[in-house]
Amino acid sequence: MSILCNLSNINLNFGEKNIFTNARFTISENDRVGLIGLNGQGKSTLFNIITGKQIPDISEPAFIFDKNKDLFSSFLIPQELDVESFPDLSVSQFYLSFYPELYSIHRQLRIVETKLIEDFENTNLLNQQQSLLERFEHLEGWRIESSYLSYLNYFELENREASPNKLSGGEQRKIALSIGLSTPANFILWDEPTNHLDIETIKKFEDELENCQKTYMIISHDRYLLNNVTNKIVHIENGKINSFQGTYLDYLEHLEEKEKERVKHLDKLQNKHRRELAWMRQGIKARGTRSKKRVEGFENIKTDIQKLKEKSRKLINIQMTHTARQSKQLIEIKDGNFGYQNELILKNLNLKICKKDKVALIGANGAGKSTLINILRNQLQLNDGVRNEVDQLKVIVFDQKRASLDLNKTPYEIVGAGQDFVHFDNGTKKHVMSYLEDYLFPREQIHRPSHTLSGGEKNRLQLAMFMRQSADLWIFDEPTNDLDIETIEILEQQITNYEDAVLIIGHDRAFLDNTCSKTWLIHEKQVEIFEGGYSQVEPYLEAIELEKGLKETTSSPEREQASEQSSNKKSKMSYIEKQRWKVIEEEIAQTEKDVELLKNKMAQFDYQNSPPIELENLHKSSQEKEQELERLYLEWEDLSNKEF
Repeated sequence: MSILCNLSNINLNFGEKNIFTNARFTISENDRVGLIGLNGQGKSTLFNIITGKQIPDISEPAFIFDKNKDLFSSFLIPQELDVESFPDLSVSQFYLSFYPELYSIHRQLRIVETKLIEDFENTNLLNQQQSLLERFEHLEGWRIESSYLSYLNYFELENREASPNKLSGGEQRKIALSIGLSTPANFILWDEPTNHLDIETIKKFEDELENCQKTYMIISHDRYLLNNVTNKIVHIENGKINSFQGTYLDYLEHLEEKEKERVKHLDKLQNKHRRELAWMRQGIKARGTRSKKRVEGFENIKTDIQKLKEKSRKLINIQMTHTARQSKQLIEIKDGNFGYQNELILKNLNLKICKKDKVALIGANGAGKSTLINILRNQLQLNDGVRNEVDQLKVIVFDQKRASLDLNKTPYEIVGAGQDFVHFDNGTKKHVMSYLEDYLFPREQIHRPSHTLSGGEKNRLQLAMFMRQSADLWIFDEPTNDLDIETIEILEQQITNYEDAVLIIGHDRAFLDNTCSKTWLIHEKQVEIFEGGYSQVEPYLEAIELEKGLKETTSSPEREQASEQSSNKKSKMSYIEKQRWKVIEEEIAQTEKDVELLKNKMAQFDYQNSPPIELENLHKSSQEKEQELERLYLEWEDLSNKEF
């Protein structure tokens, strides 16, 4: 298997903070890499090194980045799209923001097109336009656009002419997925691609990754996704980059075995240490005949024990406190309906939350999850029905937006709020320094300004602020966004052991499975109740998807009428789209011929006298041509719905 790139002698420090020390790793063709590690350990920084946005420190030996010139081309999909810098691009055009040359051509064409409206016979302008269109095609602009638009269809993102900065976080992520899946680059870097997405979209993305032929590296806290779409795990830990061939589940088993070996080795060292310590404590007479080598060996044992202890993974210590309320039932809703004016959002709500309930709340983006949370918190009143709650019910919400941090203050100042101790509602207290260390903040970081923290570390600091409180009902709205896997697993364990009520809105399937004993699914404005976590609901969700597909293929007078009305509201083609419309049918016809020719060659293949690799190449070429034909069909369909 060909090597795409090899990085070695990676050294990087940000001030006093060490990120990498003589780190190295290799990426080969068809690697599907899950990149993991604690927040602030360098995952996003490594992506920036690969794409050339971050240069490692000068070191001896020098940093080396060997790339396969024939194969290597990287493409980074960041956590957030830069929608503010491209106000002139609509959803259908936003892929251009990732291709500077194509974007420049697009802007020049718009200028030329405007001038041609007033002077449509100007030869210079027509030649300039033709030259720009040829450059656009040479850079695979049409192919990228066609594939991008087909993925927007796949992820059911409508309203193509809207500005991306008007869309929700989930809709913007669908744009990002479409851009990443449509790029011609062969090494894709995905930075938390599933944040803000509903489970249905995540599964679609997962399917695409499983079926794609490209090499990729993915930073994700979604353990289901990591296990299903990776064949290699790269773990950043203590400045080093450790590679493991296998799935995420394989890697967890590997870590478990390593931990057993570490404990076993530590026992041996400690036994040896006790024997040598007894020998070192002998009297003065024995001290005179003591072996120098044995004394040095004793010091080495102490060092080895300390190193072994440091290698053991630190665990974040999260403590959830409750109000010690004895009431069994906290909230009940009977025959509830809620809507705005004439629009019904939720109907037929019959729900209960009791003291020890652990409830997962799932549903598509926009289904009404946030609305239901606000009803439970009594911030929205039902239009019909009854809502009852116990007296002085205390509900605390850890939401997606998270509390804003004063980045000029230190973590110590933010959490302590001017005091040296964190005071909990149950009467206990803990020193701010110890409390922050529970959240894996080293002492040297606690007194630094918060703007020096990574995005994940800031999120961990927000979690530390949030968890100082106590509640009858904790509501976590997408709690795993931007948290590293280690932190998620400890939060998971804490919620599991917690004795009061918890409700979780989330898309992290493993997290929901491991923490929740009940699931509420919002579907068609109603709440379906399941006993169990995500796994209990998954077959039902799959059935919904099948049912949805059947409905879409079933025609009816109403659907035909709606289609006719829609066709009367066609948007107009841009000049580029008009030029594309003139040639696309010829391309489709030629590609259909190519597909037919390749199929005939495979049917007539001489198995006896030809090497098997030839058949494999034919099969690969046939698949590529069929995919190209599918893209062209989708592009033609999209253009045909517009007015020439």
